[in-house]
Amino acid sequence: MTHEIASEARELLKELAEISSPSGEEEKLMEFLVNYLENMGFSPEIDGAKNVVLDLGAELWVTAHMDTVKELTSFSSDGEFCYGTGVADDKASVTAILLALEMAEDRPFNCVFFADEEETGLGSQYFAEKRSAGKAIVMEPTELKVCSEHWGVVEFSVTLEGKPAHAATPWAGINAIKKSLSLIDRLEEIGKRYGAVFNLLQIKSLPEDVYAVPHICYLKAEYLLPDKTSILFELLDTLEGYGRVEILEVADPFVSGDVAKILENAVSCAGLKVERSYMPSWTDAVNLHGAGWDTVVFGPGKLELCHTPHERVSIQEVIRAAEVLKNLGKAKS
Repeated sequence: MTHEIASEARELLKELAEISSPSGEEEKLMEFLVNYLENMGFSPEIDGAKNVVLDLGAELWVTAHMDTVKELTSFSSDGEFCYGTGVADDKASVTAILLALEMAEDRPFNCVFFADEEETGLGSQYFAEKRSAGKAIVMEPTELKVCSEHWGVVEFSVTLEGKPAHAATPWAGINAIKKSLSLIDRLEEIGKRYGAVFNLLQIKSLPEDVYAVPHICYLKAEYLLPDKTSILFELLDTLEGYGRVEILEVADPFVSGDVAKILENAVSCAGLKVERSYMPSWTDAVNLHGAGWDTVVFGPGKLELCHTPHERVSIQEVIRAAEVLKNLGKAKS
């Protein structure tokens, strides 16, 4: 890794990270990417979902998303790592794609930068509906591991109701938080029986800032599913006795096809060791897979640090990702 390449990668990532692009507010980054690609001699398009699409006629698509969660920390760098909201999720991957397009002698892939991945996923949903199914590398933080297994998810909410009363007379009311605690224990047990990971995402109660028995409690949670199960049926039976239920997301787990081998060959061509893993989080790969695409997830950064004040990415890892993408033209399934 030369000093010049590292400097270019760091400056590009800095420029991308300092363009605020929380979900639904990607316009400035969209304009930056269009201008950047045009200055490279390409002709990108903006589709109906405000995705930035560059179709070079290649067989393979590489995707990343433009949006981030709300800003938790601003950009900084110590030379080795870049820090800040969005640097790994997913602007390191955007950087790697742009660098690879600059370095490649041929046109090894098409690319699309999706809008609104962190919230609704409408960017990839729109793209998948408008395009014929193909092969795609969906770039997300995987520490450059080839994630050919994609976990499924069941996300849901439940609103529990108790009975209001003055807090000094708890016997006169019914505490909805207490009801929720017994439900959480049951949900944990269901997850264990089905080999699923129970993940409690949110809990809040009403009234707020009033000295009273909390008579409303809202829970938002999910099961992460390594394998396909029938957990939804028992979940609905369990929740029915507790309160008002809403199923927010259901996606089955899936495994990549030939595209994973293409990516693995490119990793090897770049002089890197092939490491395989799984993606436990929802990504745009879910929408593409649902429309018949063969997808695999791969990219720089560590997933567990994303969406936190500790998010960071190694510049060396970004450059290695770009080297892998550059070699996609040499890779054969």
